[in-house]
Amino acid sequence: MLKRTAHAAIAGSLAVGALTIATPAGAADHGNPSLVRTDKGVVRGTVTDTVRSFQGIPYAAPPTGELRWAPTAPAKRWRGVRNATEPGAACPQTGSVPPVGSRSDDEDCLFVNVTTPRKAAGKPRPVMVYLHGGDHTAGSGAMHNAQRLAAQGDVVVVTVNYRLAALGYLAHPDLEKRGESGNYGFLDQQAALRWVQRNAAAFGGDPDNVTLFGQSAGGYSTCAHMVAPSSAGLFDRVILQSAPCTADMGRRDRADALKEGETTVNNLKKEPPREDWSTTPLDRLVNGFGTGPEYGPVYGGALLPRTPQEAFATGQFNKVPVLQGVNRHEERGRVYGFELQKKAMTQDPAAQIDQVDYDFHMEDIFKRQAPVVAAHYPISAYGNSPALALGAALTDGNWARHSVDTGRALSRHVPTYTYEFADSEVPWYSDAQYQKPGFDVGAAHTFELPYLFELDTYEPLTPAQQGLSNGMIHIWTRFARTGKADWKPTTATAPNAQSLASGPGGIQPADFAKDHEYGFWKSLR
Repeated sequence: MLKRTAHAAIAGSLAVGALTIATPAGAADHGNPSLVRTDKGVVRGTVTDTVRSFQGIPYAAPPTGELRWAPTAPAKRWRGVRNATEPGAACPQTGSVPPVGSRSDDEDCLFVNVTTPRKAAGKPRPVMVYLHGGDHTAGSGAMHNAQRLAAQGDVVVVTVNYRLAALGYLAHPDLEKRGESGNYGFLDQQAALRWVQRNAAAFGGDPDNVTLFGQSAGGYSTCAHMVAPSSAGLFDRVILQSAPCTADMGRRDRADALKEGETTVNNLKKEPPREDWSTTPLDRLVNGFGTGPEYGPVYGGALLPRTPQEAFATGQFNKVPVLQGVNRHEERGRVYGFELQKKAMTQDPAAQIDQVDYDFHMEDIFKRQAPVVAAHYPISAYGNSPALALGAALTDGNWARHSVDTGRALSRHVPTYTYEFADSEVPWYSDAQYQKPGFDVGAAHTFELPYLFELDTYEPLTPAQQGLSNGMIHIWTRFARTGKADWKPTTATAPNAQSLASGPGGIQPADFAKDHEYGFWKSLR
């Protein structure tokens, strides 16, 4: 423990500057549960019958002015009591896809939100730090209300904002003068994890039992922390939701990122002509979810010297227990997007696959092997539904194959558990503009989230779904507490995946590799 604490202190001082803490972090005002003293000052939160919540706590300085495209800087101390009853601003984003995020044009956005059980604990609680998804272009920590997760699981939950799109992940030669460029959002996440190390105890949490978890882009960010040498000691367990680390998604090569950055900057200079492109207005630095450049962690530099594939193969990564999994129908959400865009589903599977937008998280294998893939997923096997056939092919090729590979690679070094979220009737979006499609979406991408968090963007859970939610919260928080799941761990030869669905017998073993045609996909080149 002493070695870990020392390592975290050294890493924190290198990344965000030396810290001077005048008074110890902890409860303030003689046990008033709404007040907590952090290392930068006292915050006042909200107290309910079940939880205490503290929102909009700055963990770093606003990345504005000279701090735009600069490593994360330490937050300033404040006097008096800071109100923490409302969330801080989300990082700049377009809000073009409401379920994913809402519009924001405020760069003062580096905040954490803390939810902890109302009742006193006999000993420090496990801490769960959540990194939101959104393609590294959308989302915020405050979207994910964690009251049920904290209260039922008896854990402290921290959700994080981090810089997005070009503000968070632009790599460019001109920016190299200030240090390695391209991973500002990732550095924000590291700063938030160091904030947790310094302040977890003040909220009743255990800084020596931290689980880092994330969904989609947040999960791929978590993969990056697993292989970042400077993230060592900042977490003790990992949960990856819809983010198999060995996939190409969520990862950029440094040389490619620098070239893409030059193209982006050249475009910024054109309309209107602008010499100092670093002062470009915000609306030209953010792009809508799924549009514009593909952002995410940049590999190949000092911060992230090895990709997850390379790190797992050699054992050169931060070795902690892992719970990882995907949703049974991940890509039906993409197919629903085609329907919203009025893209017709054809009866020619190969032509349908060939029409898919390959620039948005698509494997090259679909380009090279479209006829072979289409023949293996005949429409007749899916109720004559082109949408379901396409969704199955994309899910198996883009997600399930890599989930098996990730589990196998990790299991050679650390305890690894695999799940599949497979509920058949999930809560639909609450926004009336999103009508249900003409096919069953099932357990598509993001649809496990309302089972773990209270999300305004989804309809309320049914009683059966609430039962599954309770089961998932138990699984997630038990893993955070012990590093173990309730089923057999993954091995180098068997995923041993657990299917998570509602109803009697809904949580049970699944033949994951067979169900998702793993053998077929591994046979392709």
